[in-house]
Amino acid sequence: MTMIGTVTEAFNNRRERPIRSAPGVSGGHIFRSDLIPETGDAESDAPNCKLIEQQPHGVLQSHFHIVDQFQIMVAGDGLLGKHHVTPYTVHFAAKHTGYGPITAGEQGLHYMVFRLGKDAGAGYLPEQRGDMKDLPRRHVMGAPVGCLNDAKRAALVSTVEHNAIAMQTDGLCATIYQAPAQQPIVAPEPISGRGQFIYIAAGSAVTDGQTHEAGTAIFISPTDLQATLTTGPLGAEILVMQFPKATHSATRSSL
Repeated sequence: MTMIGTVTEAFNNRRERPIRSAPGVSGGHIFRSDLIPETGDAESDAPNCKLIEQQPHGVLQSHFHIVDQFQIMVAGDGLLGKHHVTPYTVHFAAKHTGYGPITAGEQGLHYMVFRLGKDAGAGYLPEQRGDMKDLPRRHVMGAPVGCLNDAKRAALVSTVEHNAIAMQTDGLCATIYQAPAQQPIVAPEPISGRGQFIYIAAGSAVTDGQTHEAGTAIFISPTDLQATLTTGPLGAEILVMQFPKATHSATRSSL
C-alpha cells in the first residue's frame, strides 16, 4: 500500500530532545519531525520516516537499531564516523549494525531517516553491545551528490542518474535523479525488494495524477505497481531507495 508524508505536515509534530553522546562529549540537541509515524513492531515491515535536525556541533554517540534503515543527508554537513557527509549522501545500515558517531558541522546536519518496522530506540555503543544480535553487519554509503538550484536543473539537457548504491543481488539499491522539467523517472520493480521510499528533495513531480512538492516521502510496497514520476516545471531531484529482501552476508565492519 502506498503511503505519503510531507515535511511541511511533519513540522506540526516537531519536537526537541537532547542528544545521547559519549561521556565527556557535549551532545547538544536535535529536532525530530515524523512524516510517516511508526506503527506495528520491529518485525512488521511497517514503513516510517522522519526528519532529524541535528544542531551545530552536536555529537550523536555511535549506536545501532533493531531494524534496517536508510539515511539521506539533506542540509548542512558533518561526519558519519570518519566520513564527511553533505547533501545528498545516502547511507544504509542493516539491523544490529553499529555506526557513528554522527557529528554535525558549523551549520548543523539535517537528515531524513527511512525504516521498515518500528524501532525500539537506539542501542548505544559500547554500553549496549551485548544487546546486538549476532547478525551479519552491513552498511553501505554512497558518495555525496551536490544539490542543484532551479537554474542548474533547468539547464540540464536530460536526467542525470547517480547510483549511490548500485543494485545488489537482494534488491538493495539507492539512486539519485537530477532532472529538468517534464522528465520521466521510473523506480525499480517493487517486487525486486522489500519496499521502496521515494523522496522528492527539490522541485516537484507528478505521479498518479497528483503533484508532490519538495519534502515529500512516498512509500511503495513490494505488491504495488512500479512507480513512474514526471518532473514538474522546475525539474526535480528525486531519491529512490529500496530495502533488501533478506539479510545479506557481509564482512563485519563499523564506520
